[in-house]
Amino acid sequence: MVKTETKNNVIIITKNDGNSVIDLNLKDKVYLMIDLNNITNLKKLIKKIRKNTKDYEKEKFALLIKSNGDKEFENDVISCINAALCKNRKERIEYIYDTVCSYLDEEFRKNNYCDFKNDVCKAKRNCKEVVKMGCCHKVKNLLKGKLVECPLLKNKTCSTSCITCKLFTCDAIDRKFKLKDIPLINIYFDPIQKFIIKTSFFATRETIINRLLHW
Repeated sequence: MVKTETKNNVIIITKNDGNSVIDLNLKDKVYLMIDLNNITNLKKLIKKIRKNTKDYEKEKFALLIKSNGDKEFENDVISCINAALCKNRKERIEYIYDTVCSYLDEEFRKNNYCDFKNDVCKAKRNCKEVVKMGCCHKVKNLLKGKLVECPLLKNKTCSTSCITCKLFTCDAIDRKFKLKDIPLINIYFDPIQKFIIKTSFFATRETIINRLLHW
């Protein structure tokens, strides 16, 4: 259903597919009014938003959310809408990349999954030979299986934001991060881009983003 009406000289266009509602106020600001209680398919909603907002500048938008009490879902919706409003593909991919990395950093910070003590994670504490800095190691010699610290590790901190490494959790950690459970990745990236995200270990942010842009 498409309904157009005028109120106080302001044009309001309402598009309703039965699952979600988008209202566009076309006077000074463009208002996206989203009722989270009515969203049954986030991917379809984002596709509609991208279609109906492509002719507007990102800075003109104001987002109004009617929450359903699920803060995590609310954040997912807001992030996906922000990505939809990015001006170009490069800006969108960079936004998605940085937002997901920030989310993963916060998850590990809050939940202390790796439980480091004296630079040794809980998985490596069970090893015969003590290995510091956890999984920030790569194989130097495939035949000998020799491990060396990742060259991107500086002063016990990753000097880049490698989304692939951030997504990884070893067998000692029950929590697994699946790409299909992260809406920004699941909605916006195609299978090849998802493969890039899953396999680009020990790569810089710039390298991975360039790979994503190539596809």
